[in-house]
Amino acid sequence: MNWKIPLVIGALLTLMSGVTLYYRTLYYDAEKARKIAVSDREKQQIAFEQLSHQMQTISDLDTQHTKALEHDKKLITQLERDVATSRRRLHVKATCSNVSANTTPSGLDDATRARLDYTAQRNYFTLRRRIEIAEEQINGLQDYVRRVVLSHQQEAKNE
Repeated sequence: MNWKIPLVIGALLTLMSGVTLYYRTLYYDAEKARKIAVSDREKQQIAFEQLSHQMQTISDLDTQHTKALEHDKKLITQLERDVATSRRRLHVKATCSNVSANTTPSGLDDATRARLDYTAQRNYFTLRRRIEIAEEQINGLQDYVRRVVLSHQQEAKNE
């Protein structure tokens, strides 16, 4: 009987050591998973903040260029009204390549100045509007590349 007590104590100590090692391993695995989750959460938070900053920058750019485009459209509309009411005139620089240099100009004393017809004037203003739209789109894209894309690349290099 004397030999049974140390054997039982030894078996209990071995069993307790095994259980302790098992739960210790589970604890370290859980701690490792927790650290990974915290790290992932921090990375996602940083990505979210960058995305939020980019969205704010894009919104600001859009507002800025939309206001500029509306201002340009108002100026063109005012110019169109001024031309229609004869407060301003459209001047067209043109040359006639078929006219010889030796001809004398003919003229009439009571003749009115040459003008563009209504369709040409309307097309002129339509073209001006489209040029302003294209210009603001290009400016907006350039600002987007400068302020969002290039700054994002610079931030990625610094990390």
